[in-house]
This record gives sequence, structure tokens and C-alpha cells, in this order.
Amino acid sequence: MTMDRFPGAADASPDPTLVVDGDGVVHAGTPSVEAVFGLEPAALAGRSIDDVFADPTETEWNGSTSIAAFETGSDDGDDARSAIARDEASVEGADDGFRHDVEALVDAVRAGDSRSLADGFELVVRRGDGVTVPVRVSVGAFELDGDPYAVVTAIDVSNERTRQLALRRRTETLESLHEATRELLKTTDREAAAEAAVSYVDDVLGHPIAAIWLYDEDADALEPIVWTDTADAVVGEHPTFAADGRSITWEAFESGEPTYVADVAEEPDRYDDDATIRSELVVPLGRYGVLNVGATVPDAFDDSDLAVARIWAATVTLVFVRIERERQLRRREAEVARERDRLEEFASLVSHDLRSPLNVAAGNLEIVTDRLASESIDVEELGAVKRSLDRMDALIEDLLALARQGSGIDGTEPVPLADLVAECWETVDTESATLSVETDAVVAADRSRLRQALENLFGNAVTHAGPAVAVAVGVLPDGDGFYVEDDGPGIDPADRETVFEAGVTSDPDGTGFGLKIVAEVAEAHDWTVELAESETGGARFEFRGVDVESGEERE
Repeated sequence: MTMDRFPGAADASPDPTLVVDGDGVVHAGTPSVEAVFGLEPAALAGRSIDDVFADPTETEWNGSTSIAAFETGSDDGDDARSAIARDEASVEGADDGFRHDVEALVDAVRAGDSRSLADGFELVVRRGDGVTVPVRVSVGAFELDGDPYAVVTAIDVSNERTRQLALRRRTETLESLHEATRELLKTTDREAAAEAAVSYVDDVLGHPIAAIWLYDEDADALEPIVWTDTADAVVGEHPTFAADGRSITWEAFESGEPTYVADVAEEPDRYDDDATIRSELVVPLGRYGVLNVGATVPDAFDDSDLAVARIWAATVTLVFVRIERERQLRRREAEVARERDRLEEFASLVSHDLRSPLNVAAGNLEIVTDRLASESIDVEELGAVKRSLDRMDALIEDLLALARQGSGIDGTEPVPLADLVAECWETVDTESATLSVETDAVVAADRSRLRQALENLFGNAVTHAGPAVAVAVGVLPDGDGFYVEDDGPGIDPADRETVFEAGVTSDPDGTGFGLKIVAEVAEAHDWTVELAESETGGARFEFRGVDVESGEERE
């Protein structure tokens, strides 16, 4: 029978179409059926539609066996085929409006029901060459000479299914990658991070053979640290890769470039001539090591696998960087704590063991001076003794202040700069010096610590510029902080690099700790302090990074 007997059916459907009777037997087909069914219409005539179509859950797509079957050692691939069938069948979902069994198609034909492509059937076609093709099927019922027939149209949806499956797998991969990243970020130890990273490779890439080698600087080699159970079963003992040996892994680590070997057996630089790994993905983890992902079959990875592996490797590397920095920070904090303990011990020594004998000496000097004065005896040498004791007292004060800088500030408060400057000026021996405050600004600072800095700057100005020095305090033109300057001779540019270091001073009677304390106070506030030159050529200290508000803004 040919389509000549069904001209209406042929004209109605230019797509691959079969004409079947009420019992579901094929009577004819359009020429285009050969592209989908792999048979000419005449070869399909007389066959039942339940012999032409098949349920998608019973057939392996494209006749291929998945890599998973090889990795699990399955001989017949039944488990892999079942997994694939379930995966494919679930793309549309159980509630997508389509039927996925041939029996439903047969029932529709026999009942004379019509179903459009939009609410038809999702089935597969068994081609004459043995290849299975996913199709979407519609049914159009009609009568001819009083007998029931149906036009059954089958549209090849291979490309559509491929796109759907690719999108679904990409989505699942990204979800797995996101979840794995969240878990990996919780790790605080490099070895634990490596173990977590390897355990998630199967979830992220879908490949169960993976291991991480970390670089041992002392040995100048890559040491195996952690691997999956499957890698242990397939590979056994993992080797160490060194610079003087032959290995794909070391070359990838040294170059810093991801390397994919489609067939290890054809790679002359492979480590083992009898390796069970046939294809391998080696992704460097920066200077920390490499991540290897392998398969027991050649050409097991595609571009998507490589892209995801690179993303995952970058994530692992960043976690290694974070862990290393946190470890360095903990070491630094421990060092700071030890230093603070030493400073506190030093401050205790200064306060008790040095201050006490100094007070005794000063007291006895005063008694001796008073006795001699009562007898009208003037001993010039006693003045030198007093100056030496005063020098020692100043030195102790500066050392104590410096020692206390080891602890950070507890918090800041709004400090009216002009008020604090006035207080500091009153407590410093400024002799005939003059002060000009050119601001009503309020700064966020630790009042006590800022006072230490200002007092030292005022004392430094009088000491180095003379008793008649003019000192000015104001806000920087850009509003980023404030300055303290004088009209003295200034500081030699050659000395500006070291002026804030402990013990540096041009005053033979100075302690050399005043400006060091100023720098420590700025650092405690996360400010910077820079030495510049005032308009008159004097010293100008600029504090930057300061939270400054004008008095008007606060009102």
C-alpha cells in the first residue's frame, strides 16, 4: 500500500509520517520517514507501531556505554545503561504532559483519539541500522471508506534533548560546584582542605579517580597527600614526582598550565609505562601543588570537564592562600603577644627597679642641696647631678610611654582638637614659645594616646627650635587629617627617613623616643604621619587618614 491511497494524509503532514489502521498496523509512510526510521516506507508497511517505536526507559541512547561503566568495572554496562535511561527519561519529568510508553500510543490509535505534538508522546524509534532516535509523536485520527485510520507523525528531537541534557548537567555541575566551594571555605588546615577538595571532585566533575600532590620545598618534589578511594583501588601506591624525574604531573606544575592527556599510553613523558590511567587531567594549584583527575579509558574528558576543573583548582588554590595567610597572621599575633609580654615586663622593670633608686638619689640630692644652701655653700657639681637625674627621669618616662604602645587602642571618641591642644600646651614646659590653633575640628581618636603624641611634638619643637618657637596646629587643606608645625630650622631631609625610629635624636640631652612615640600613636589609630616642611622652613608633621569633622558639622 502507498500514500497514493491517502492523499489527504500526505498533504497534511510534510514531516515523517506513518498511516496506521485502527489496530495500529502501518499501511504507508511519507518519503521523509527514511531519515528518522532508517527504512523506506515499503519496508515499514505491515509492521505494528509497537514494533516501530519503543519506550525511552528501556533503551540506551545512541547505543553508547557510559564512562561510569568502565570506572566501576561493569562488564555488561547494565547499571550504566539503567542510570542513563533514568537520566534521559527525567529530563522532561513525569508531569510534563507527555506519555513515555508505546502502549499509550497504541491505545490512542485504537480509540481514534487525536494528540498534537504539544501533548503527544515522547518515545524512541528503532532505526533499521540499530540506532535509537528520540522522537516526539502526534496522532491525527481520520476515516477512510468507513474504516478508522490515524496519521502518526514522528519528529526527531535529538538536538533538543541534547540541549536539554547539557543544560541540566551544567546546572547540576554549577550547583555541586557552589555547594563544594561553601564546604571547602570552612576548612582551616591545608591538608584538611586538600582532602575536602578531592572528595568533591566526583560531585563537581563526575570522575571518581582524583588525587592531590602538594609541593615539598625541602625535597623539591610533589608528595601525594590525599586521594579518593577509587584512585586507591585503581592506582594503588601514588608516586612522588620530582624535578629530575619523568612525569606529566611535574611538567604541569612547573609550567603552571593545566594539561590534558587524552591517551596516556601515547605520551612519551608519562611516569609509568604500564599505567592503568589512560586519560588524565592535571591542574596546577599555584605554588602549592597539583590536582590530578584520571580515567581508565582514553579521551574521557571534554572541554567542559577542563573548564570546571580549572574553576575548582582556582577555588582550592585561593583556599590554600587564605589558610596560609591565616597561619601567618596567627604566628604574627603570637609574636606580637610575646613582644607585648616582654614590653610589659620591661615596663615593670623600669617602673619598680629603676624608678625606686632614682627617687632615692633625687631625694638625697635635695637634702644635701638644702643643707648646703642653709650654710650658704654653693656646689656647682650638684647642678650637674640634678640635670643627670632629670635626664634619667625623662628617659624613664619616654621608655614607659614607648612600652605602652604595644597595645592597640580600645576605641575612639570625638575629641575637640583645639581643647586637647590647649591642655597639652599647659602640661609641657614651653618656656616663651607661642601656640596658634587654626581649627575647631573634632577628630575621632583615643584621647589619652593622642595627648601623648601632641605633648611629644610640642616638647620636640621647643627642644630643637628654641624657647621662642612658634607652633601651629590646623586641619590639612584636603580635610584628610591635621598637622602640627613650627617655624624652627626644620629637619635635614637626609634624616627624615629615620626620624621616627627609636633612639634617633639630634639633641645630646634627648632620649630619642619622642617621635617614635608619635609614630606609634598614629599606627595604633591606623593613621599615617609624615614629616614635611612648613612654609617658614620648619618641621611640619602631617597626620593622614584621620576621621575629621568641623565644629559646625557637629552642631
